[in-house]
Amino acid sequence: MENLKKYISEINDFPKEGIDFKDINPIYNKPAIWKQLMLPLQKLILTTKPDYIAGIEARGFITASVLAFKNEIGFIPIRKPKKLPGKIIGINYQLEYGQDRLEIQKDLFKKNSKIIIMDDLLATGGTSAAAGELIKAAGGKLIGFGFLVELTKLNGRDKLDKKLYIESVIKY
Repeated sequence: MENLKKYISEINDFPKEGIDFKDINPIYNKPAIWKQLMLPLQKLILTTKPDYIAGIEARGFITASVLAFKNEIGFIPIRKPKKLPGKIIGINYQLEYGQDRLEIQKDLFKKNSKIIIMDDLLATGGTSAAAGELIKAAGGKLIGFGFLVELTKLNGRDKLDKKLYIESVIKY
């Protein structure tokens, strides 16, 4: 998948100084390239057979919802605070530059449902780890994670349960 890196833009000092943002948006308007990027994650879904695919707001929604639709599997949106109606369950977590919160709707899935989490990027692992804890707190059986891009130097995998499936398509 090294050949796909040429389709990913790098934006220096975004969203703040010192961060080199990996922009996968150029891939989305090239269907043949996007398909190549999604095939390893499609294989992960076929291997793990989850009951639901959860996507982390916002770019994780793209990957997760496409895979959920294609495989006729339920989709669970993991959202930022105060964006979901009804009863919700949430988790606060620490970022490298502050604190944040993730939420899901309570009782959105049956207890012990097998769930895999998708996001666009694995960096330090804080958001993904928090999303996994949120799924477990809501009664789900977390089976793994899938990412389009992983920044390996930031060691985000170290925050994830190594007994779970973890797939990253492009690694920097």
